[in-house]
Amino acid sequence: MERERKTGTTGMNLRRRRLRAEPLCRHCVAKGRVSASTVPDHIIPLGQGGTDDDFNIQCLCQDCHLIKTATEGQGGAANHPTWLKPSAIPLTIVCGPPCGGKSTYVKCHAGFADTIIELDTILNELSPGYKHWSSDVLDKDLFNKGIRVRNAMLGQLHSASKGSAWFIVSAPTSAERAWWGECLGGKVVVLNPGIVECTRRALARGTPHAVSGVLAWERAANSPWVLPKDNTKQRVAIDIHGWPVVNAIGIDRR
Repeated sequence: MERERKTGTTGMNLRRRRLRAEPLCRHCVAKGRVSASTVPDHIIPLGQGGTDDDFNIQCLCQDCHLIKTATEGQGGAANHPTWLKPSAIPLTIVCGPPCGGKSTYVKCHAGFADTIIELDTILNELSPGYKHWSSDVLDKDLFNKGIRVRNAMLGQLHSASKGSAWFIVSAPTSAERAWWGECLGGKVVVLNPGIVECTRRALARGTPHAVSGVLAWERAANSPWVLPKDNTKQRVAIDIHGWPVVNAIGIDRR
């Protein structure tokens, strides 16, 4: 049974007191960063038996709270969440094969305060030391958490008000790119220097496993694409934190 959360004036006063008591984000401080706290977070969620007492509270910044909330969901995460809404700020969706230059392109064009949504960066935040394509074995639990965080960040674009956003996703086919564009709005940029160049970059970077990803991207680019079954027939539910989740596991190297 979910424990009672204090609401109304009592809840607002309690929130203010807790933020005054811990003005810096606890997770950021632990990583040597300084960010202002904006959310009193329940360490053990109320829906999992946690209490609304001070000892079960940690104050976090919005970004850290987003990551914690998203990764607490259970089950598989949808690669193509159908609940997304168009971005309220300028958005560029950057697509292409592994080693195609997507991350470099975004780094060269994004502003200092822009939002960059990239699964590799998210996975590094969740699991320090993670290196994309260092192995051909997927950690499904880690990838599900990463996809869930990515989806939550994409969902926040609908209410964003500052800067621009950049979303990096492989999307080999024009049909999939059109789907992302329709869901999120913005413009789509495709970076594909070709199989030979992408393979050369993969080997030069010391990530030979990425070569298989390059070949898989090329095969997919020349095949029909439809919204995966885990999305067209998914049973959408809202988890205890308010995030949409699906029962099917859909993992790819996006």
